[in-house]
Amino acid sequence: MVKHKERILAYLLVASMAAVSGGCQKPAVSMTEANGSRESSVEETGTLTEKGEEFMGQKSGKRGVTREAKEPEKTTISPDDFEGWSKLLNENEISEAFEKGMKEFAYKSGSAVLKEEQGNGNYSPLSLYYTLALAGCGATGETAEQILENLGIENQEELADQCRRLYQWYVYQTQRDQERMEQYGMKDYKSAISLGNSLWISDQLTINETYPNLAAEKFFASSYSVDFGNPDTGKEMGTWIAQKTNGVLKPQLSPDPKTLLAILNTLYFYGGWAEPFSPEMTKEDGFTLENGSKVTVPFLNRIEMMGAFKKGDGYTMSYLGTNNNCRMMFLLPDEGRSVGEFLENPDILKEVMETEEDEWIQGKVVWKVPKFNFGSSYKLEDTMRGMGMDQMFDSGAEFGGISPEPLMVSSIIQETHIGVDEQGVEGAAYTMIAMARGALLDNGQMAEMILDRPFLFGIQDNAHNVWLFLGVCRNPSEENKDHSLAKMGKEDGNLSLDNLAAENDLLLNSAPEIELKDQLSSTMEKFPVKPGNFSWGWKEGDEIIEMVACGKHPLDIDLKNVDRLEIPNYNGMEEVSYGIQCVVMPERVTVREWDISQLGDTQTAEPKEVGYSQQVILLKSDKVYEITAEWPKENLEKNGFFGEASYVVITD
Repeated sequence: MVKHKERILAYLLVASMAAVSGGCQKPAVSMTEANGSRESSVEETGTLTEKGEEFMGQKSGKRGVTREAKEPEKTTISPDDFEGWSKLLNENEISEAFEKGMKEFAYKSGSAVLKEEQGNGNYSPLSLYYTLALAGCGATGETAEQILENLGIENQEELADQCRRLYQWYVYQTQRDQERMEQYGMKDYKSAISLGNSLWISDQLTINETYPNLAAEKFFASSYSVDFGNPDTGKEMGTWIAQKTNGVLKPQLSPDPKTLLAILNTLYFYGGWAEPFSPEMTKEDGFTLENGSKVTVPFLNRIEMMGAFKKGDGYTMSYLGTNNNCRMMFLLPDEGRSVGEFLENPDILKEVMETEEDEWIQGKVVWKVPKFNFGSSYKLEDTMRGMGMDQMFDSGAEFGGISPEPLMVSSIIQETHIGVDEQGVEGAAYTMIAMARGALLDNGQMAEMILDRPFLFGIQDNAHNVWLFLGVCRNPSEENKDHSLAKMGKEDGNLSLDNLAAENDLLLNSAPEIELKDQLSSTMEKFPVKPGNFSWGWKEGDEIIEMVACGKHPLDIDLKNVDRLEIPNYNGMEEVSYGIQCVVMPERVTVREWDISQLGDTQTAEPKEVGYSQQVILLKSDKVYEITAEWPKENLEKNGFFGEASYVVITD
């Protein structure tokens, strides 16, 4: 059912016109009709010394460090230059020892985390690995020894370099695949594996300058100086996570004011099935829970005549390939066996999940996969202690490589999301370590992957055999965890979540505010902009509701009552890049530009119009900009809303 709600907002007051849009340029959405360089580089800003100065030899600490780390720059290799791409990816290959260490860590930690689950569970070994690696590279003494031993690598230099290589490999692989698919006419290709790292440093902590530099150069981690006693800090961290996970995770973090350092990692994965399931074949059927009761859920159905499977002791395993050289493994216990048996210890999990290529049997595979979509939240302190990493939680923890002041780990949390449908699988995760002050062929063989009872799953990068996710599905009809960090409460740790779902009425029934951040700025300051002109739709139960808001034309704004965005002068740069930040990032952005001298000339002034595929735009001084952001209707099920909103910004 569709319900229409027309609301003409004629009361857009002059006092707020610095951040509102102009007059309606388009009719409301009809709810019935609409059905190069290979090395990293670092920007040193704020209290850091001038660019070009060597940091690695410095031992003195400074407060208020802010450093923007640049992602690996896109290469200029042509999509059809197979030799060039092969050489670049080979240059960023990881060592066999590093690959082995990550796999062993995945089995050991995966068993420890998932065997405690009573319901669904989704865990990212890779995200936790990177967070521990970044902490471990600043550890010393016994603390460093325990972390390195569990990560399966001998020294910090090798650990940092291998993390850099894998990070860059994913960046270049994603660029290659996307450009190649676009060349083949597949512009909607969106598969990706993306990592993100950052340091959030209290302005009360003296930091060794070598550590943020190492984080930037080897982990591509930006460092931000923050006040953990300020509620806005948690919002900034949540926004950063939302951006890095493509809006899948939108946590509202509430750091303990005593926190001195937070290390954040994110992992975003989307893999379209190499052979998508036909929506016409999706049928509802029963899924048997561990207690014998049943729930009805939609199942994806397909028969592969030339599939691959393995029949082990008490289970059958098979996998579905994705279009970014990954595979999603499924392990189905035999009747009478439970998924918990295969999670009991790391050796069992490794034995069943680590299958050699010659163990796969070719034959017909009958697939019946429940659609599922759920998230998990974990507090991992006890898990890490159980794995032998107890020293970092002790008041005598040694993190001398990070700061001359005593630090100890106060909490480790992870939140993840996993979703499977006809087109592919999407996964996202973030992991946070918080630190506080311490004391000082058809051969007649066949397998039936009828996943109508609890099963294990995992997403593996074929190129490196890295486990991105490991999980258990006991009830595909469940979408939310009852034991989320939000429900644990602050008393369970120094860093908790107020609301993992990040539900906000404004986001459901009105266009959200955006913020503009100068990409070169040394501060965290942002310029907030409210929507003025917008058309919006959202779901309430089975109903889709529409709202339309109309304001003035951008050139009708009175400069006397406007907060103008001051464009800095960076060595005479004519244009400055600004990142758009929003609780849920728009998919497309269009910018219309007028000269400020055209104010009042709404009839004849023609704007310059530029479209952006990324959420970074270029702005000049003395201009009037209308920024139009779009949240497509195809994302309605994921976001709960869709629409288009315009924002007016006048620059100084």
